[in-house]
Amino acid sequence: MKVKLILLLASNLIFQSTIPAHANNNFSLFANKQQSAPAFLPVEDAFVFSQLQQADNLNIFWQITEGYYLYKNKLRVTINGNDHTIIGLPEGKDYHDEYFGDVEIFEYELMLSVPVSALAPASKITIHYQGCAVAGLCYPPMTKTFITQ
Repeated sequence: MKVKLILLLASNLIFQSTIPAHANNNFSLFANKQQSAPAFLPVEDAFVFSQLQQADNLNIFWQITEGYYLYKNKLRVTINGNDHTIIGLPEGKDYHDEYFGDVEIFEYELMLSVPVSALAPASKITIHYQGCAVAGLCYPPMTKTFITQ
């Protein structure tokens, strides 16, 4: 038994001496998975949202970071709780998404305009949207709410 223990310890020392010193510190069965996991942006940085009410329109703009996209079919506008048709929404890019199948998406930027001239002051406009990272993360649906002036 003592001979087996001595042989086991000796073989362990020999094995450790053949591994380079820099590899010894980082050796892990899970190292590749940890190092290859992409870093995802917070939703506010992936889809930079801004809005500006000018005259008769509320202009809504997204700056979409490269490698991220918004779903066309997840864009929705409600005014005082009622669905509102988005007029003039641009064509999206056809895309096969692993979560939602064949969809249209927007990359890089998107602008839409919501007419507000017929609305009473202090009307509540809510913008609903959802997007994903090409690398595989889908963000939960987001909303932004504004009160007209």
